[in-house]
Amino acid sequence: MRLLLFIALTCIALSASARNITVLDADDNSPVAAASVFGRGGNIIGMTGKDGDISGISAADLPLTVRCLGYEPLTVVEIADRLYMTPGSFELGEFVVTPQDRPILRIVCYIREYSGGVTSTDTIQSFAEHMGDFYIPTAKVKKFKGNTSPRILKSLLYERHASKDGTDSVCRPDYRRDDISWLDLVTIPKETETETEAIAGGASADSVAGKHGLKSLIRKTDGVYVTKSDYLADKKDHSWSPTFFKLLGFTIDIKNMVGSWAYRANEAGQYRPADLLYGTFALDIAGRGKWIKKAFKSDAPVQMNGLFEIYPVKFEHLTVEEAREQLHHKAPPTKFERSPLATPLPPSVRSLVERVRAIEAK
Repeated sequence: MRLLLFIALTCIALSASARNITVLDADDNSPVAAASVFGRGGNIIGMTGKDGDISGISAADLPLTVRCLGYEPLTVVEIADRLYMTPGSFELGEFVVTPQDRPILRIVCYIREYSGGVTSTDTIQSFAEHMGDFYIPTAKVKKFKGNTSPRILKSLLYERHASKDGTDSVCRPDYRRDDISWLDLVTIPKETETETEAIAGGASADSVAGKHGLKSLIRKTDGVYVTKSDYLADKKDHSWSPTFFKLLGFTIDIKNMVGSWAYRANEAGQYRPADLLYGTFALDIAGRGKWIKKAFKSDAPVQMNGLFEIYPVKFEHLTVEEAREQLHHKAPPTKFERSPLATPLPPSVRSLVERVRAIEAK
């Protein structure tokens, strides 16, 4: 009886210590949706909803880092009911002109990947820096589809394993782990984006409804046009379990999947892939099945999160023949080039990088 009472009181205390937080725009108090929240350990512990809300935050998660496209990263050392994010500023790049005789746009990007998984006993935190490229047709061409998911050319990988028994180790993996990396789900916009009537009429923000929720949020401020798309807005129960993964022997239930892109604003109200400044892709997944069980040594479903930041650093126009040769036969030499738009790393991720580099320096 005493044991049951102790457990009940413990659960009440834990639930009481957990807080719901609302993340708001510091300029107009509007909700900041799809912001990724990092806990003290470096893993993504959640994503804000359409009302800017996130639940279950406790003092044990501090300090928090909140990141969202279009805003300066926010570090939180004390829990409050409301957090305010400051809209970011952009150093706009050069305007890219499309030559008529070179209809394939190659976009070289610096990509950051934050991913990992949490079980009842273990935590895997992964951070990676990639150089990747995309090939986007800017006109109708025959026998060339291009690629809207990144082809990875170079990577720097960092990984941390922590468990409740006190083990805490870091390493640099030899290869990107497909069991906790969802980079292949990332896609870059290939179509021209047109301003909504409200935005074209002078409004600073607009939204588009989906079948089961808000599908798109659009903002235009300070020379930047930002779109945020909820890819599950048309899915029943706001969840998606792709059949493809079931054929491979495991199941993933995607609970959140949001893509955001910032473009250089213009008077024409038309935004092409060549106008991209940077983008983010965030998702929240519950995984189960034999692969998940093997990767995390867990019979229970594993909570996994991913955040990808995509920063274009080079645009070049190619003929179909040049693009086909580069994409399918010989990739051009590519060096690491970190974008000046890349925001500072969360403190916990920076600590992981420093720990790995310190080990390598010995």
